[in-house]
Amino acid sequence: MDETVIRADPNRTVIPGLIVDAVVVEPYGAHPSYAQGHYDRDDAFYLAWDAISRDPARLDAWLEEWVHGVPDRAGYVQRLGPDVLARIAPTGSAPSGSVDYGVYG
Repeated sequence: MDETVIRADPNRTVIPGLIVDAVVVEPYGAHPSYAQGHYDRDDAFYLAWDAISRDPARLDAWLEEWVHGVPDRAGYVQRLGPDVLARIAPTGSAPSGSVDYGVYG
């Protein structure tokens, strides 16, 4: 397949089923990374993380607040707050390029 087709919509890259053990639907489950079409990369998080990860005391405090201090993923998302969720929300539509899957049988 032509590379431009894959780059037109990378979400259409197929992972063979034999590699997948489970699929989990978890809103903001990739945060601080992105989920194409759902939310953007949280650049502010990554910039802050650089300094946090270099200081053991700050790292311990961060882990207590953001990992050990939340009951579950929903608690983590709630702690992010509406300002972060709004900042990483898509602001418009960007349809992908078309792909011809062909007709079989």
